[in-house]
Amino acid sequence: MKAATTTLTAFEGQGSDGAMSHYDRYRAQEAYDLIYGGHHHRHHEVTHELLAAAAGFEAMRLYEHHLQREGLRPHHELAKELLAAFVGAEIEKHFDRGHYGHLNRHEARRLAHAQAEYLWRERYGGGRW
Repeated sequence: MKAATTTLTAFEGQGSDGAMSHYDRYRAQEAYDLIYGGHHHRHHEVTHELLAAAAGFEAMRLYEHHLQREGLRPHHELAKELLAAFVGAEIEKHFDRGHYGHLNRHEARRLAHAQAEYLWRERYGGGRW
């Protein structure tokens, strides 16, 4: 599995202006594989951006499974609500396990929400968030 060999330095999450650069679906899935796949054991090396990319990807995955299970079409307002809930739950889960005490919970949640938002727009098109 390629993601297992990806180094953390490949996931520098800031653009030249210092703002978080969002990961496209492919790179977010690589982050997801590192964090959720059990391939990363040095939790202290995980950055806010890496955790946010993984949690944002998981939130989108959960959203799409919900749509499929319920037979729903993508809907912007529903996406906003569900993604916020899924992101919050995922970030809380990671912090409650005590893996990322070196990170700021609120910053991780904020970045993960922005990442999920970006992935939603990438997949389903524009729309003001």
